[in-house]
Amino acid sequence: MNRWYQIRRLRGAVVLILIGVLALMDQWHVMSFRISWPVILIVIGIMKLAERAAWTADIRAGQEEQAYAASGAAYAPSQPLGTAGSSSWPTASQSSSVGSGPFVQSQPPAPEDPGREGR
Repeated sequence: MNRWYQIRRLRGAVVLILIGVLALMDQWHVMSFRISWPVILIVIGIMKLAERAAWTADIRAGQEEQAYAASGAAYAPSQPLGTAGSSSWPTASQSSSVGSGPFVQSQPPAPEDPGREGR
């Protein structure tokens, strides 16, 4: 599973917990909900920024895999030299089916996409 899906799955839980904490603070008269509701917007914005950063990192990792598969190199750029034989990277014979162009995807895959776990 990629980082984008992990952060996206956390977003709802984080907002729900935040609303609960803000409601509890309102109940204990620590901070009124009238004053603290912008915190929800700030947290949602931070989560969106984290999703965007994770999406960019996943795209770059995919491009790195594509470049590695196309070149048939002895080791992957993100792996140490000693672990090349034990990895599950595509071999030179598999690289011809991967494609010669760079990995480009304009938007995240749809949640209904059955092949998303293998990316």
